[in-house]
Amino acid sequence: MKVTVITVAWNAAATIGDTVRSVAAQSHDDLEHLIIDGASTDATAAIVASVASPRTRFISAPDRGLYDAMNKGIAQATGDLIGFLNADDFFCRTDSVALLATAAGEHAAVSGGVAIVPADNCDKLVRAYPSQPFAPWMLRFGHMPPHPGFYTSRAAFDRVGGFDPAIRIGADFEWMVRFFGVHGLKSVPIRETLVTLREGGLSNSGFASRRTINTEAVTSLRRHGIATSAPLVWSKYAAKVLQFGMSAYQWPAPELVQWPAARD
Repeated sequence: MKVTVITVAWNAAATIGDTVRSVAAQSHDDLEHLIIDGASTDATAAIVASVASPRTRFISAPDRGLYDAMNKGIAQATGDLIGFLNADDFFCRTDSVALLATAAGEHAAVSGGVAIVPADNCDKLVRAYPSQPFAPWMLRFGHMPPHPGFYTSRAAFDRVGGFDPAIRIGADFEWMVRFFGVHGLKSVPIRETLVTLREGGLSNSGFASRRTINTEAVTSLRRHGIATSAPLVWSKYAAKVLQFGMSAYQWPAPELVQWPAARD
């Protein structure tokens, strides 16, 4: 099974080296890594060139934002299974893609766990974001599987469509609403923690970003006929608090398959 990993980047010189090297280290042979760069003005292109493997493809051009770039990546992808790895995140084990490809089978999607760490200390677990428990009814509370560990079949992408670029922060959630709630598709979970995610990012940059993403979530759910309310969506943070006390399954990964971030 061919797997496409898509990384959207813009001025990501500080972290993208880890991202690219972690993909290059994957044991799964049939893999392509598309880097969709928004015409970065820093050293992103040079760093990618210095650590790229033969399966890396770097495409740089202006875009109309994150979700426009993600849609460009989907259009360029040639894999049977497609997912996204952010430019400040990395696979934390060398068999992450192999685990995804093996579990995917004929399923519409496969979902693995994510470990969230401080931006300046990739060895310290802040929060575990496992693939389970999740069920489609949880969407109305604003819950979804961890997107950096979620890989979708090409057939499912063709059915569900791309991301809505008109949505500012939460287009990945709206896409999950279409995947699970509108089309009734299913994903298969795997226990392993596949990705290390540095804190920060568009949807976790303080109260204002959380207010925006929750407002967008309510709008997306109602647009697709799923009953919800702002209090229900905000209540997800009570459940997320539990993730701060959880350990991430197989994180750090077993020594045989560990992939650590670069050290200064």
